[in-house]
Amino acid sequence: MRLDEKDLHNDVVRLDLLEERDRARLERSGAVQSMWDWLPVMPTGTNFHAYFDFMLAMKQQGNIIPFSITRQSDGAFAGVIAYLDVSRTHRRVGIGYVWHPPEMRGTVVPVATQMAMIGRAFGARIRRVEFPIAASNERAIKALERLGARREGVLRRYMRLSDGSWADLAILSLVDAEIRAAIDLLKDRVAEMQLA
Repeated sequence: MRLDEKDLHNDVVRLDLLEERDRARLERSGAVQSMWDWLPVMPTGTNFHAYFDFMLAMKQQGNIIPFSITRQSDGAFAGVIAYLDVSRTHRRVGIGYVWHPPEMRGTVVPVATQMAMIGRAFGARIRRVEFPIAASNERAIKALERLGARREGVLRRYMRLSDGSWADLAILSLVDAEIRAAIDLLKDRVAEMQLA
C-alpha cells in the first residue's frame, strides 16, 4: 500500500488527493482565516492562493501528500489534512495541516479522518507517525495525547506565523504498537459516536 493511493475512505469520510479543482471549495470555506492562525509563513506569500499553489507544488515534488476531506453522509466539504515529510526509508511520516469546519469539530468527522490517515500509514508499514503542532494549540495536543501520542518535546521559535509572530512547535508521535492501539481506539470512538 502507498500513502498516496486513491480510495482512502471509511463510512464517515472520503479523502481525495488535493487537486486544482479543490481551490474554489477550500477558498469559500472558513479554512482561509484559520490557516493563518496556525500555519507558518509560506515562501511564496501569505495569501490563500499562495498557500494553495505551495501545497500543490510540494505535492508535485513528493514532500507532502495533501487531501481534501468529504463527509460521506451528505457530500459536504469536511476539511483538509496532509501527510508531511514522508520518509519511506525510515518508515516515518508526519500528519498535519489539519482543518475541519467549526460545525464538524467535536463530531465523528475528525475522529474518522485521523482513523483513515493513521490506518493508511499503518497499512503502508510506517513505524513512526509524527504530529508537528504549534505548541500553543493545546486543544489539538490534548486530543492527540488521548489517542496515545506522546509529546516528545518542543522546538522553540521554530516557525514564523503569518502575523509575524514566532511559534514554538510541539512534536508528538506514535511508534510501533502505539499506532495499532491508536487505530483500535479510533475505531471504538467512531462506533460509539455513530451510535450516539
